[in-house]
Amino acid sequence: MNIRFKALLAGIFASVCSGALASHVIASDTTPQIAYEDISRSLPELEPITFRASAEKHKLLVFIDNQCVYCSYVVKNIKKYTDAGLTMSFLTVAPQSIKDSVIEDMGRVWCASERQKSLQNAMAGFLPGNDSSEKCKNLVVKQSEFADRLGVRVTPVMVVLDKSAHTFLGSVSPDKIISELN
Repeated sequence: MNIRFKALLAGIFASVCSGALASHVIASDTTPQIAYEDISRSLPELEPITFRASAEKHKLLVFIDNQCVYCSYVVKNIKKYTDAGLTMSFLTVAPQSIKDSVIEDMGRVWCASERQKSLQNAMAGFLPGNDSSEKCKNLVVKQSEFADRLGVRVTPVMVVLDKSAHTFLGSVSPDKIISELN
């Protein structure tokens, strides 16, 4: 397992709820601070699709793939997350077994003029009608490489964007996230 993601998952004092794992991190091979700095430094160039909470309490980076049913649940319920004060930024993970189709499909999402709407539709099974350019496909490849570098191997993974390096695995409800973070 990658050192950075090990830092995100090491020392788990987690609680398991509805198939999801919530964890707070204690440093092992590297510190949560290093992982947080890597995410903060890399995120702008990866152009995540972000849904902003009007009364933001926390920011989360969510790794998804468009063929993941639990990821679809998170995107389908984005309003519940933002209403709870969670700003959600999404990046693509392209699992090796379906890599080419995920890159092609999600490249179309990132090339769409309305990325938020396009992501919501794609996660409901309706891909945008536009084509994907090499630039958009390359962006999705970079996002997936970033996920690999962090050691993301399952989806969805939600990483709280603060120095605590708190992570949630699975489609964790907004209420559960808020209660874990408070």
